Amino acid sequence: MAKYERVIVVGGGVGGMTVALALHRAGIPVEVHERHDSFQHHATGFTIWSHAVASLLKLGVSLGSAGQPIEQTEIRNQAGELICQMPVGKISRSLGADSYEMQRDAMLKAIAAELPDGTLHWDSECVGIEEVSGQACVRMADGSQHQADLVIGADGIHSVTRETVAGKVALRPSGYCGAAAVIQFSHPDCPPHTHIDVWGHGGKAGIADIGQGQLRWYTTWKVPRKQHGPEAGRRSKAELLAHLENWYGPIGDIVRATPESQIRQNIPSDIPPITRWFRGRVVLLGDAAHATTPFAAMGANMAIEDAGELADLIVGCDHVEQALEQFQSLRKKRTEGIVKHGRFMARMTQLHSPLAAWLRDQAFLHMPAEEIDKVTKEMASGS
Repeated sequence: MAKYERVIVVGGGVGGMTVALALHRAGIPVEVHERHDSFQHHATGFTIWSHAVASLLKLGVSLGSAGQPIEQTEIRNQAGELICQMPVGKISRSLGADSYEMQRDAMLKAIAAELPDGTLHWDSECVGIEEVSGQACVRMADGSQHQADLVIGADGIHSVTRETVAGKVALRPSGYCGAAAVIQFSHPDCPPHTHIDVWGHGGKAGIADIGQGQLRWYTTWKVPRKQHGPEAGRRSKAELLAHLENWYGPIGDIVRATPESQIRQNIPSDIPPITRWFRGRVVLLGDAAHATTPFAAMGANMAIEDAGELADLIVGCDHVEQALEQFQSLRKKRTEGIVKHGRFMARMTQLHSPLAAWLRDQAFLHMPAEEIDKVTKEMASGS
């Protein structure tokens, strides 16, 4: 293993925290610089599949209070009719670990609990990186500078470190706006350990049990591509409810019960493939390297995969450059394929034509059980 006296991780999200813990477990000094003052101001959640859960458990992360194992995923049409049921729990356990619905900030706190005090630096914003005497020098917004043997850019879709490695990269908006929240809520049509995904006309929605009496929900709607900026496509709570009026009943019920101040909205975007993921002593992972939309349900999972692969290579390679080259070679094609698949899933699950949506639903309604198991296994295993 090459000698590492200091590794700096830029970004305290899923990929950044996971790679920091993996390096710490390997005995490598690491620090995380996060530009915000907490993990998350709006409670949201995501699906973490079996293979990624296994990686976190291997690192000693306790997930009990961060989420809830998934037993089944129900796919319903806009009217609420069941068109497919995926046996996520059974398939995941056959792979060695449950798949989970997670609350994002709770999962990050669980990872942080395994790191030494002083590892995580809040309100510490990276504004640039330079090469200095064979090391990477990180410049902070407060004027301070920090040198490291390696800088890992895990600073998300709006990555500053990506500019150092690949220059400016334009985001590709998905064409949809989304709203999401996590609240204390129960509903007779939302059973425990269940994720309900509703495929509609020109949008989608969903509800998932994340444990401790909490449900997460999400919904999307079409946005004209000419609309840009942080306010583009946004809707008031009243407008959301009007949009969902003819949808599966529990969706409107949970939105109605959510305080408007807790609803987070954004336009999901991804980035086109970039030529390289590293330059000198700076390497990218997670959304900084391959930002994707949420429609393939793989963004956080890819970041966890990246973190494990990169940490293993850092430990196993004799030279920094060798580790970074192998990391890019191992991960680039796979992650770019998932980004492309996310764009396909955005179109398929949000078809505008009622006839096309009906044909899609009929295809899934009559899908053989063994094919459903196969698709479920592919998602849970990350294959």
